[in-house]
Amino acid sequence: LMFELPTAKIPAATQDPKYLILFGLPKVGKTTILSTLDNNLILDFEQGTTYVDALKVQINSLKELKECIKAIKEAGKPYKYITIDTITAVEEMAKPLALQMWQNSPLYTTKYEVKDITQVPQGAGYSFWRQAIEAIIDLIASATDNIILCGHVKDAALAENVAGSIKQLDLTGKVSRILSARSDAIGFVHRDEDSNLCINFGQSGEILAGARPKHLANKDIIVAEHQEDGTFVSHWERIYPSLLQ
Repeated sequence: LMFELPTAKIPAATQDPKYLILFGLPKVGKTTILSTLDNNLILDFEQGTTYVDALKVQINSLKELKECIKAIKEAGKPYKYITIDTITAVEEMAKPLALQMWQNSPLYTTKYEVKDITQVPQGAGYSFWRQAIEAIIDLIASATDNIILCGHVKDAALAENVAGSIKQLDLTGKVSRILSARSDAIGFVHRDEDSNLCINFGQSGEILAGARPKHLANKDIIVAEHQEDGTFVSHWERIYPSLLQ
């Protein structure tokens, strides 16, 4: 077959971030902000939705997760968005799966009796841990068009001779880098002086965040506007432009 080369610019297929990572300080309102997104199913791995009205399912094990995803697919994938809350909890849940993957690999040896994948000698278990985490995320992503990963924040020290620290997603080493590379946008959730819930996509050099879509890159966007009665008015169309269509 002849390979047909383009002769003009091909329009962008979408401006929606199909793979979105959000992180922030504890109790800042990450789950609240996600509950205001219509048709967003929150998979709660940390019992963080207890006091929030939301589309939500409590997940306590990998078995429950598989059953949930199966049910979603059998229902015709009704949710436009699925949120993992939190990816930090998924990281822990992936350990038994990673250990099983190692035991089924050619690298496995009975010479070492380990019960935690991180105990595999010479750090060999970490690659299986990363694979297990990605496998769980891919399983969830197979049930929706848009996936949101919600995580905690950590302060990472800057290079030597440079004062201060930078806020970034709290995950183990290469896992954070791999997931960040796969994402379309990474945002830091915070409140402004008026208690509005905002997402910073790299406007500040103190935050390790960013975005491929032009309408998000280097912006700090109010997504849930705080009202006097304590409720919020959602503005998720500022993140997902397709909501305006």
